[in-house]
Amino acid sequence: MLTVLGVYLLAGSRERPWADASIMYQVAQSVVSKRALHIDNEWYPMSHRGPDGKIYSLYGLLPSLAGVPGILARNLIHRIAPGAAAMSLALTSHVAVSLAGALSASLFFGMCIRLGASRRAATAGTLALTLSTGVFVYARTPFSEAFQILCFTGLCADLLRIREQPTRRRALALGAWAGALFNTKLVFAASVAGAAIVVVATLWRDRKALARVMAFASATLLPLVAVALGYNAVRWGSPFVTGYESVYANVREWPWIGLLGLFASPGKGLFFFSPPLITALCAWPGFVRAHKRHALALALTALPPLAVYSRYLSWSGDYCWGPRYIAYLLPAAMLPLTLMIDRIRWRAHVGRRTAVAVGAACALGLYVQLLGSAFYWDHYIRISMAAKNAWLGQPNRAGASLPMDGTHCGSCFEDMYAHTWLPHFSPLLGHAWLLRHVTAGSPWQAAARDAPWTRHTSLVLDISATYRAARVDWWGLLWIVDDPSLRAAGVILLVTFALMTAAGAVIWVRKAT
Repeated sequence: MLTVLGVYLLAGSRERPWADASIMYQVAQSVVSKRALHIDNEWYPMSHRGPDGKIYSLYGLLPSLAGVPGILARNLIHRIAPGAAAMSLALTSHVAVSLAGALSASLFFGMCIRLGASRRAATAGTLALTLSTGVFVYARTPFSEAFQILCFTGLCADLLRIREQPTRRRALALGAWAGALFNTKLVFAASVAGAAIVVVATLWRDRKALARVMAFASATLLPLVAVALGYNAVRWGSPFVTGYESVYANVREWPWIGLLGLFASPGKGLFFFSPPLITALCAWPGFVRAHKRHALALALTALPPLAVYSRYLSWSGDYCWGPRYIAYLLPAAMLPLTLMIDRIRWRAHVGRRTAVAVGAACALGLYVQLLGSAFYWDHYIRISMAAKNAWLGQPNRAGASLPMDGTHCGSCFEDMYAHTWLPHFSPLLGHAWLLRHVTAGSPWQAAARDAPWTRHTSLVLDISATYRAARVDWWGLLWIVDDPSLRAAGVILLVTFALMTAAGAVIWVRKAT
């Protein structure tokens, strides 16, 4: 955990919370400053007014509460050093998601060990998960995905050990993870139900143990469910009104299209944005044969939310990097790959090829995550939309699935089809192109001449308004470029994060070997 936290802090973002993250952050600010849950800015559909006329966030309460310690720290820093406002905002608003990513890594490592992986294999698998999949990007972005990943991983970790350890402690932890997951997003009620089925099926022959586990799990689950329902009541006037009612009509996509988009579309496909999962997919048949019960437990908790998301018209979850709605799946999906690492033998020809394939997938995954971290994703999305509109024409939004202002719809097919479905507008190509030109200081005209879409058009599309806003997203640039007066503080933090990473790595490697 210490190692991964250090890495995530070293690679942290310079951006303040934007978009959905801004709404969740405003709730945390309101809790700190006003001891209230309403916010000041209405941004449909991410926030809208409740029956009392106040504006509320649409999102779960846990991601907002997780931001409260960062806001308290930011307020303290601001009183001590008012001139460090930009750096303190960037750093303190991202600590919670970085910590969530690090805790997810720790839980994943423990799961691998309990399923029979060696320490070396668990180490390799954990590094692959944290550095080469979308966990990396969402552990440096204050959206709710990092908390979904953490809580779902925690739920799976305790679910997989409940048969061998049907104790009070394990049951309390299982219920707490389930309740926390429900408070990250209400759709995970489906996962909680699946977990309950797993517990019943697992302990059915030992009714005494089943009763004990269900009782103690309920003791932590039900209060957290009550918190979520109470939050609904405060916001919308009823515990059973979720705030998502206005978008329920959009749950009408053909599931096969939603699944195709979530896993294989050029702009959102999970296998493109987390390449190690390609090799993990090859390891799943062996995992199912060796761990049938565990594989079934993972399926019953992971697949129900996926089924719901595949029916969303806006399954892409835009604006975002990759398929953020199913980011929660990443640790569970990487388990078979970690267990397979132990079976690789370099002396065997097949083993060498497998090792090379796994290593190449992880290296490619790291490259993809570095591309995703190079910019806050809105920059390229807006550039690609400007280019698409200039080249392929302004879309007719009269029938858009979400009633916006008629000029733009951030998750509708009309505006996002190129970004999602057309390979030459994919952010994987786009971020690589943008990074090359932004770091070189190229004017927009030079950048536009070799943009990915120019393979199909000789037009130099006007991207000037959106291109000029793009900037490399690393927190160190706040003191290296933006405000050199903060250099001393920046260097101290940089050294601290590096020492944290190194200290954790030394302890980790010694134990692994």
